[in-house]
Amino acid sequence: MKTLQTNLFRSIKELTHQPLIVAYGLGVDSTAVLVKLHQQGIRPDAILFADTGNEKKETYAYLPVINAWLQEVGFPPVTVVRYEPKDFKNYPPYATLGENCLTNGTLPSLAFGFKSCSLKWKVAPQNAWTNKWLMAVDYWKVGGKVLKIIGYDASPKDLKRYAHAKDLEDPLYQYWYPLIEWNMDRQACKAAIQSAGLPVPPKSACVFCPATQPHELLEFRKEYLRLIVIMEARAKPRLQGCMSAEQLQADFQNRHRLWQQKIESVTGPVSQKLIDQQPQLKSVGSGCAGLWRKATASRPAMMTDYIRTNGLLPLTEIDSLQQNAPIVIMKNQTAYAAAMDFVNWHDFLEMFSDEDALDELGCCANCAKK
Repeated sequence: MKTLQTNLFRSIKELTHQPLIVAYGLGVDSTAVLVKLHQQGIRPDAILFADTGNEKKETYAYLPVINAWLQEVGFPPVTVVRYEPKDFKNYPPYATLGENCLTNGTLPSLAFGFKSCSLKWKVAPQNAWTNKWLMAVDYWKVGGKVLKIIGYDASPKDLKRYAHAKDLEDPLYQYWYPLIEWNMDRQACKAAIQSAGLPVPPKSACVFCPATQPHELLEFRKEYLRLIVIMEARAKPRLQGCMSAEQLQADFQNRHRLWQQKIESVTGPVSQKLIDQQPQLKSVGSGCAGLWRKATASRPAMMTDYIRTNGLLPLTEIDSLQQNAPIVIMKNQTAYAAAMDFVNWHDFLEMFSDEDALDELGCCANCAKK
């Protein structure tokens, strides 16, 4: 879709009453979108924040700050939506993205080069909410599309993302990328936020996001670092980049057996897609080996190794976390209850948490005062 010009957009919205949604991430770019919309006299009909359950506490602390500003300027408050899992192939049940990874003994999909975690925990819950939103339902009935704002800025990284997304067609949504239209990069976004009298929010991302830069870990709370260590330790036995030649051979044989079973279960011609899924034997050192996937000259594949090398957690604590992280995948509720001595992941993680509550309260209070 070609970028909408702001004045044209305003005219179209006034004439058609096209519903306008802001996909809000509680970060810099999407907050700048809200500020600029207000400055240009454009009021969104809904502002949706999809909560994965594992954003940084500093991010959650920004929610009352932005809601107070939204009320002041006459915008709707942020609507928080969450993915609600109902079926579990492994146990214990999970309620957050992090718990999802822990239950299945894996890492966020971005570590493997995919983006399904974002689709599942960010896009899907926003769409589920919109599917029940009367304003959208009525507009769809007459053949219209809901206009959704995506907060890509005009920096090189986001421009690449925009290049991939701009021509995608959706039967229900029309997408608008106003920061790119307004030629606003990251610094311009921060300046716009400050001009509105708002504090600049912290970078919005899950605490274990594979896109985290090494230097950012230096500022992480200890509870974030502990979760990273436990997540990588639990997933490590299944990470092909960490396997020996013997383990890779066994893994290949198991995957090939499962693929062969699929082939044999097909009645009629086997699809080319299924044929193309035939497993291949991986070489030692290939594949994902940690949240950063593969080592580079500037950082290791595992965030845990960076945490250890830089002394971000005591070495004895890292060893204890790795030793206590359960590595067995539980396929049913009965087996889980018999083998595990904790009720859920929240309780398990609490056993390793000693974050200073006063420090947490201080962060929220300071953020609100800025």
